[in-house]
Amino acid sequence: MARFYSNRQIAKILRSISAAYTVKGGDYFKITAYDKAADSVEHTTSELKDLWDDGKMDTVPGLGKAIQLHLDELFRTGNVRHFDQIKSGLPKGMFELLDVPGMGPKSAYKIAKALKVKNIKDLEVAARRGKIAKLPGFGPKSQQDILSSISEFTERTQRLILPFAHSVARRVLDYLCKEKTCLRAEPLGSLRRMVATVGDIDIAVASKSPQKIIDHFKSFREVSRVLEAGSRTSSVVLKNGVQVDLMIQPPDAFGALLQHFTGSKNHNIHLRELALKRGFSLSEYGIKAKVRLMKFRKEEEFYKFLGLDFIEPELREDIGEIESAQTHTLPELIELEDIKGDIHLHSSYPIEPSHDLGANTFEDIIEKAKSLGYEYVGFSDHSPSHSTHTKQQIIDLIGKRSQKIEQLKASSKDIGILNLLEIDILASGELSIPEESLKFLDGSLAGIHSSHRQDKKTMTKRILVACNSPYVQVVSHPTGRLLQERESYEVDWPRIFEVCVKTKTMLEINAWPNRLDLPDALVREAVGAGVKLIINSDSHQINQMDNMRFGVAVGRRGWATAKDIANTLPWVEFRKLFKV
Repeated sequence: MARFYSNRQIAKILRSISAAYTVKGGDYFKITAYDKAADSVEHTTSELKDLWDDGKMDTVPGLGKAIQLHLDELFRTGNVRHFDQIKSGLPKGMFELLDVPGMGPKSAYKIAKALKVKNIKDLEVAARRGKIAKLPGFGPKSQQDILSSISEFTERTQRLILPFAHSVARRVLDYLCKEKTCLRAEPLGSLRRMVATVGDIDIAVASKSPQKIIDHFKSFREVSRVLEAGSRTSSVVLKNGVQVDLMIQPPDAFGALLQHFTGSKNHNIHLRELALKRGFSLSEYGIKAKVRLMKFRKEEEFYKFLGLDFIEPELREDIGEIESAQTHTLPELIELEDIKGDIHLHSSYPIEPSHDLGANTFEDIIEKAKSLGYEYVGFSDHSPSHSTHTKQQIIDLIGKRSQKIEQLKASSKDIGILNLLEIDILASGELSIPEESLKFLDGSLAGIHSSHRQDKKTMTKRILVACNSPYVQVVSHPTGRLLQERESYEVDWPRIFEVCVKTKTMLEINAWPNRLDLPDALVREAVGAGVKLIINSDSHQINQMDNMRFGVAVGRRGWATAKDIANTLPWVEFRKLFKV
């Protein structure tokens, strides 16, 4: 019988092979191939095992034929002989240590071999006893950094990153809707509010035949075990370990169910207090006025009955939305359809070969953008490394790439193209490429990709360098956070906002699944300060351009309107923000 492995488990296996090749001095391109395959699997919206079952594993970008064959063996037998050979002779503990943020393959190998460390608990004990500091190439600072990283790792919750939870829920919802008695199906809770991380997945169904819905739900092919099945509720655990809870309500009360189980606890308490002052009580069945229960098919009717404008799900956090609904001052939130372009896109153009290289050509990206109805794209590959190239080499590489993009501009009359790069803001506070090379570009995005632990004052200065550069229009993923991996660094945001307004520098809402950065709370602060924002997908494969919806969700949670987001502008206006 075929074995089930979740996408997360498969990605970890692939990264362990990349680590083994790295330690053994393997071929650079093999290492890169496994890293890219791991990234691709981790961000694939369907479970790879299901794609394998359907003979569609070759539809996943970044999975070469050799890796597909190895994964086929994994699903069939639960083991891969080639992987065992690659990892032979290496301490098993090193692969466990790779889960620690910032722990690279070579460091994991040295520690596991020298100290016989088998897991993260052993690593923490060794660090607290001062053993790591004594190893060659480490020292007290490295040891303290490892302890800090372990603390970050152990504090992670079991919550799901929003795009992953969304894709799981979407498969369940699509399946439920195949049952003809399912009149409507919607997610609930933090998923419906599009919070950056989600707990268990809750789903509501409108139906007059709850038993048929529950029987259908239990037969979903991804179900591992059924926890509960009542008359109107059911809970299951999927093969990937995610719990899904189902609630069924007749159509005439479905709006009340949606309202009751969507808002945060504080939103619902505030709403309940408001209702009590008017002599009403609220429940998932409706609003009770004296002895009469008012049922609602739609949430809009529910809020209207309480004298409130409709509050979009993303805003239901009790941060002023109820007061705004009373005074008719809620913002008209940005919609996905408002987006007219994406300018943080990584191509396969080999300006800086690395595992961060995109999988698709400029031409592929343009075609995908057209299919999304975009008016423009920006190619923002990573800039050439300042540590491995001379100044002249960097200038020559960027000049050659610019020639290619200018040719595309001349031949692509129906879509606007920006020649950009994503450049580094170095620990020294300098930009990573010389000014002469920046002159080739229409503009650039600048972001912090290293030395994330510097103090607040230093980090603020680094970002201000980008804001004050005439060659930088966008600060990419401004807080540097990686959900469930790395916390945001400390920055003087009021100062950053002030300078952004002065220099007309845009802050990015990065829609990459484990970034969603700028976070929603800072989006609202930035909007209040008058900062112009831009939502980008940071795609490395064209299918990832569809992640734009999650960036838009962050913007909505931050009370942003279309006017607050630069890439809602048409091309004729947007291009004026750059040197075009």
